Amino acid sequence: MKFDRIIELRDELELTQRVISEKLGCTRSAYSLWELNKNTIPLEYLNKISNELKVNIDYLVYLSDEKYIDFNNVDIDRKILGERIKIARKSIKYTQEKLASKLNTTHSVISAYEHGKTAVPTLFMIEIAKITNKSLNWFLNKV
Repeated sequence: MKFDRIIELRDELELTQRVISEKLGCTRSAYSLWELNKNTIPLEYLNKISNELKVNIDYLVYLSDEKYIDFNNVDIDRKILGERIKIARKSIKYTQEKLASKLNTTHSVISAYEHGKTAVPTLFMIEIAKITNKSLNWFLNKV
């Protein structure tokens, strides 16, 4: 997954990697690996970037071309996220097994996400958003 929009925004705002990593509460080296696309940025940090830079989280991951929208700066609540995954899954009439198959995982993993027991990996969350035609903002209760 490309995260070059994050680099563009950081440059636009004239922020160094060190400054943004301090704002996010992570190391500069961890942040650098995200920008270099060596590691996938955890959803928690992607959300923090959205909050810190006041940018649409869907824009950051190419789910939208709208850079700036009105949204709530919220921390990820696994319970709410899980409930919304379940609502979205049911809205497209998918079973946990069918969604798991689309994501190449097991239904027990989907169940753990839906019950808020496990953090959802960023790439899974982006795919769930695409499959269900919902925004990350909606899943994270930002809008």
